[in-house]
Amino acid sequence: MAKRISILLVFLITTLCNTSFATSAETFIVSGNPYAPPVVWEEHKQLAGVAPDLVKEIFEELSLPYAVRVLSDWERVQQAAQKGEIDLIVSAYKNDERSTYLNFSIPYLPEQTVIVVEKGREFDLSSWDSLKGKKGVSGIGESYGQEFDSFAAENLDLSYFRLERAIETLNLGKADYLIIDLYTALIYARLLQGEDSITILDPPVTTQNFHLAIGKDSALNEHLDEINKKLSEKIDSGEVSNLVLGHFDKWQEKIAKRSQYLNRMSHQRTAAQDDYLKKQDEMARQRVLGTMVNREGLPPAAE
Repeated sequence: MAKRISILLVFLITTLCNTSFATSAETFIVSGNPYAPPVVWEEHKQLAGVAPDLVKEIFEELSLPYAVRVLSDWERVQQAAQKGEIDLIVSAYKNDERSTYLNFSIPYLPEQTVIVVEKGREFDLSSWDSLKGKKGVSGIGESYGQEFDSFAAENLDLSYFRLERAIETLNLGKADYLIIDLYTALIYARLLQGEDSITILDPPVTTQNFHLAIGKDSALNEHLDEINKKLSEKIDSGEVSNLVLGHFDKWQEKIAKRSQYLNRMSHQRTAAQDDYLKKQDEMARQRVLGTMVNREGLPPAAE
């Protein structure tokens, strides 16, 4: 009898040890919005940007194994988190719906949400009410904070598409405005060589903060305090701000090379145009810098 009990105890201890090892060795699945540069985007079937770089550094420092899963669009990413198919979203704003299935880290990056219109179709953006009676578009799955989301649902004529289609809808004159994050707006305007055809209205409609977001049922929640501590260190050291500027500059370099290639093919670009584009790039960079100078003193939203 004693021998049988001893064997049973050995079995139980071995099982528990194996379970503990399996839990500690669990590979966490990470994903994010594939169309939100410079914070996160898809590149060569991987995620690149500020947020993936932060996650890579933090997970390596904490010895947390992870794998990246690139999904088709932002809405699909959120659905995967709801179903428990992924453990972490690298960048997300907080709202009531997301809070039902996600736990959020401390905020690590402020981002302005802006209104983009076609040149010549500007309007006064004195309050959110200024958007009433106009047709707007935005990216599928997007949220701009609970307060603005609620206002939009109750008061605005707003359609959601994949970002490329939303931009195209604006360019074709089928929408009066596009709601988009500032950094992404600056990059896509330059990428599509549309700086002269659009206007980014001031002030921003809202300013939100990006968080890391962990599925409520994920074992990764056990490490949230450690993750927050690492995030806080990287914010205080200026590393997050440096990552934003670094990735924004890389995007500008990529776009400049693309423009040079296209213009060599067409033999159209002049020295004056080169100078103009450099000025546009510097203006965009200064606007990004403006969001970094004082994290507590960002321009007021149009509320």
